[in-house]
Amino acid sequence: MFAHAAVARAAHLRQCGKFLLLAFAYIETVRNSRENRCMRHRWVCMIFSGLLAAVSAPAAQTSPSAPPQLPPLRRHPVVALTFDDLPAGGGLHPGYTRTGIATQLTSELRAAHLRGVYGFMNGDGVADDPDMQQALRVWLAAGMNIGNHTWSHPALSSETAAQFEHNIAFNEPLLRQYAGKRDWHWFRFPYLEEGATLQQRNDVRAWLHAHGYRIAEVTLNFNDDDWDDPYGRCLAKDDTASIAWLRQSYMENAAEFIRLGRETEQLAFGHEIPAVLLLHETSFTTLMLPSLLHLLRQEGFRFASLPKVEHNPAYSLNPNIGLPNGDSFPDAFLDAHKSGYPSFRPEPVQRLNSICQ
Repeated sequence: MFAHAAVARAAHLRQCGKFLLLAFAYIETVRNSRENRCMRHRWVCMIFSGLLAAVSAPAAQTSPSAPPQLPPLRRHPVVALTFDDLPAGGGLHPGYTRTGIATQLTSELRAAHLRGVYGFMNGDGVADDPDMQQALRVWLAAGMNIGNHTWSHPALSSETAAQFEHNIAFNEPLLRQYAGKRDWHWFRFPYLEEGATLQQRNDVRAWLHAHGYRIAEVTLNFNDDDWDDPYGRCLAKDDTASIAWLRQSYMENAAEFIRLGRETEQLAFGHEIPAVLLLHETSFTTLMLPSLLHLLRQEGFRFASLPKVEHNPAYSLNPNIGLPNGDSFPDAFLDAHKSGYPSFRPEPVQRLNSICQ
C-alpha cells in the first residue's frame, strides 16, 4: 500500500537534493494540518514549530513550500451510505416522531433506488419505547439493514476492552429479534474510537473477529449531526432565516469535507478507494438528504452497498495504531505515519453553537 508513498518520497529527495527542503515542506504540512491532530500530538507540533523558525528563512530563499501534489479526483467515485444511532439519532424536535423520521428517511432512500443501506443500532431504551420499536420496523420493512453500534454508545477510550465487548454483546438479542435473517454482523465504533492504545484496539478487534463481525469503516464524514441541535432550537423559535443558513452551511460543509476525505484517501492509499459515508439518523439530515444525494450525483458518485464497498482490498489493511480520539479509516493511516492533511475550510462550530440561543 505504501509503495506509492515511498516512490513519491524518493522522487522528492532526488528533486530537492537537500534534506532541509524536505524538512521544511513536512513542517509546513504539519503546521497546516487539522487542529485536533496538533493538539493530539502537541509535542510533535512544539518540536517542528521550533525547527520551522530555524529553517524557514533560508528554505524560503531556495524554494517555496507547496501543498501535497495530488492527482485529479476520480470521475466516477463509489460510495456506500451508512447511518448511525438508529432508532433515535439526535433530539426529538417539535413535530417529529422517531417513526416519522424513519418513514421520511427510508422514503427518500427508496426514491433514490437505494436498498440495503446499513443503519447502526443502539438498543438502549428500545424495549420501553413503542415509537422507537416502530421506527426500527419501518426501517427494515423498507428493505434496509441494521448493524451493531453497541447497546449504549460508550466511548471505547472510557471503557476496558472487556466492558466494551460486553456492551456489544448485550445489543445482539435485539439485533436478532429485528433483523431476522439479515446479516447484522457489521460493527460501527461509537465516535469512530477503535482503541486508545494498540493493545486495546487489538483486543477488541480480536473479539469482533471471533464473533463473526466485520468493522464498518468510514472514509467520508462531515459531522452532519452537529447541525441537528441547532435545527431543533431554530425550529422551536420558528426562525426561518436561521434554518435557511443551517441548510446552506450544511451543504457547504458536506462538499468541503467530502473533497477532503477523497484527497485524504489518496494520501493514505496512493489512490481513491470506494468510500463509506457516515451520516446520522437525525431529523435535519433526513430533511437534507435529497440535497445531499444531488450533491453526490453532481460529484459523479455511484452508489453501492456497504459489503460491496468494503470488499475492496484496502479495507483489509490495518494502520496498527492506538488513537485516543476517533478518526476515519484513511485518517488513521496518516496519523500512523505522521503525515499531513490537505488544506480545508473548518466547520462553522462557533455559529452552530450560538445560533438560535
